[in-house]
Amino acid sequence: MSEIFIARLRPEFARGERERCCHLFPVPLPGAVPKILHAYCGQQIAPGQAELLDGHRGMPCVTCILLSPADGQTQPVSDIDLLGIA
Repeated sequence: MSEIFIARLRPEFARGERERCCHLFPVPLPGAVPKILHAYCGQQIAPGQAELLDGHRGMPCVTCILLSPADGQTQPVSDIDLLGIA
């Protein structure tokens, strides 16, 4: 079962609302803290620059939606599972 989380760039790192669309990210392996978060669409966000979202809000990234696992078996995760990543 794939685990995903939704995040977007924090306002202080975006050059406008266009850069703050909500991206879907695969959850990294347990214990791994990646240097860069890679969304399904290819967008890269450095940890600490991401605003972790607890659900669907804001403008979604259509490419992430199209490229993310679509088998209905995804499991959203909470911010507790991602401390130190986003």
